[in-house]
Amino acid sequence: MKVSINEREVKEFVKDRVITFDQCFRCGACSGICPVKKTSFVFDPRKIVHLFLNGMLSEVLNELLWYCSQCGSCVPVCPMDVKPKEVIKALRDYVLDRGLVDEEKLFELGVFARVNPSKCILCLTCVRTCPFQAISIKEERYAFIEKSKCRACGICVRECPARAIELREKPEYLEVSF
Repeated sequence: MKVSINEREVKEFVKDRVITFDQCFRCGACSGICPVKKTSFVFDPRKIVHLFLNGMLSEVLNELLWYCSQCGSCVPVCPMDVKPKEVIKALRDYVLDRGLVDEEKLFELGVFARVNPSKCILCLTCVRTCPFQAISIKEERYAFIEKSKCRACGICVRECPARAIELREKPEYLEVSF
C-alpha cells in the first residue's frame, strides 16, 4: 500500500520546528563536517535537505534519516543557519508521527535500541543512565525506549544487568571495513 504524502504538510511540519530550513543554498558545509558522511556511502545531510526542498519526499522520508547521529556538527558551520540536524530530526518526527517507517527496519539498521519485556527486571538502571531521557517505564511494568529520542549510543545496553536491551550495529559501521 503506497502512502500519499502531502509536500505542503511536510514542509509546514518542518517549518514549525526549523524556521530557516528553506534558506539552504547547498554549499556543502554540513556534508564536509559530518562524521557520518565521512564513513557512509549513502548518507549526506546536504543531499537530504536538497531533496526535501525540491519535494522529492519519497527519497528522504525513510530509514536514511536515522543514519544521522544527531551530533550537531553541521549546525555551527551552516552559513544560512539552516540547522540540518534539526531538519533531519523534524523529518524523523514526521515519519514516526505518520507511521511511514517500519520499527523492525529501524532496529535492524541499529538506529535505536529496544527492550525485551520478558527480560526486564524494572531495576531502572537504563532510565538513570540514558543521557537522552529516551527510556521510561510503561504501565505494563517494563522499560520502553522512545524511538524519537534514542540515539543508539549503547549505554543502556552495556548497563542493563538483565541483558534485556538489544541494539544492532549502526549502518556506518557495517559499510566500512577497517
